[in-house]
Amino acid sequence: MLQILLVEDEINLRSRFRKLLEDVIGGCKVVGEASNGLEALEWLKTNVTEIVITDIRMKDMNGIELMKRLKEQSPSMPMVIISGYSDFAYVREALRYEVTDYLLKPLDRVELAHVIQKLTNKLKGNNTIHMEQPLQTLSTNTMSSDPVDVVKERQIIRKIKEIITLRLEQDISLQYLADQVHLNHRYLSVLFKTETGINLSDYVTKCRMEKAKGLLKHTQLKIQDISRLVGYPNNKYFMSVFKQVVGFTPTEYRDHDH
Repeated sequence: MLQILLVEDEINLRSRFRKLLEDVIGGCKVVGEASNGLEALEWLKTNVTEIVITDIRMKDMNGIELMKRLKEQSPSMPMVIISGYSDFAYVREALRYEVTDYLLKPLDRVELAHVIQKLTNKLKGNNTIHMEQPLQTLSTNTMSSDPVDVVKERQIIRKIKEIITLRLEQDISLQYLADQVHLNHRYLSVLFKTETGINLSDYVTKCRMEKAKGLLKHTQLKIQDISRLVGYPNNKYFMSVFKQVVGFTPTEYRDHDH
């Protein structure tokens, strides 16, 4: 289990990071906490950790100075920055001290999970980063149990469904939907499957087929026009998908229904 020293001056935020690392991402333990760089260095005099995760802006000693001191004392100690600042000067200083990663607040759980997995593999002597492994873990552990977060995640799913309904005629990609709700696309994919029980791409196809069935039943539009209206510029591909999902060709469905 990866041991972490967590350095963050806001106690509530520190508590949330600990919960996220230990209870949501898993495979790691916060063995020490400090509110600034000085406290972190004092803690390290009598304790050991495998990595340090630190904020940048803190009183008494900031994260950059802490990195500098740690680089002198423990050159191989991996360090991860979690900061609300994307200022290039901070990033440049962090790179100078060979920071392992620089993550921005609000923290992306998937990004942090990847960083933890990468460091775990590295410390085990396995430098291969298995990108899918954290996502498989996320599918069962990452969805929040916090009631506030659960409500927010369900609101996100409702918004995604509304966007899909309104824009079926457009090219709807996972990345496009993730951009609309400001989430990582991998995280959105896992969240949608967890909340609805269906893959996002399958849900989009289902909505397109339902709209197509309605247009076939209630209009006399040509098949190629219906194909475009439900997001398939290629009507042959549309007919193939329709047959696969509905069990009839569009023409058979229209004739059978009437």
